[in-house]
Amino acid sequence: MTASAEPLSPSDHLLRTLASVPVSSSILDLGCGEGRHTEPLLRLGFPVHACDPEPAAVDATRAAIRPLVGEETAETCVQTRSMDNLSAIDESFDWVVADRVERYASSVDDLKTLFHAARDLLSPGGWFFVTLRTADSSAEPEAPAGLVVSEDQLDRCREEGGLEVASAPSTIDGTHPPRVRALYRRVDPKTPA
Repeated sequence: MTASAEPLSPSDHLLRTLASVPVSSSILDLGCGEGRHTEPLLRLGFPVHACDPEPAAVDATRAAIRPLVGEETAETCVQTRSMDNLSAIDESFDWVVADRVERYASSVDDLKTLFHAARDLLSPGGWFFVTLRTADSSAEPEAPAGLVVSEDQLDRCREEGGLEVASAPSTIDGTHPPRVRALYRRVDPKTPA
């Protein structure tokens, strides 16, 4: 995937959701793109790590956060990571943000793998925020290229990944092709309610 010509604005929904979260909560921006969420989350005071499979996106994110955290920290907290080496991340996070999950997943099988990886990266009780393209029954019959899932497929991926629904999938207004967002949680037997 290549970096887009026009950077996207950060998700107001995500930033409002995180406004009530203690700033000591660690966040992994999974598929950070050009730093759409990494930079504003750092500005809010969160400890943030980010990764993306595309070196150009990693370079753009590092450039965006360098004025905030310095050269050395920008180099260490933003990494190029493919789906295959997500398991090499030896930290756990309170939040994993996977906005535009198609940066990692090009098939439903990839999405299942990503859900498993997110669960492994989350601390017990951790939260997984995800957005992706969804099928729209009112849309034209030609589906856009790339991963497009139904809510049923998304729910099966969530269930197989061992995550619980915290906020059911909902359509993001004004997006074309249609996108859906959801919030899931890693709930273990000893996770506080």
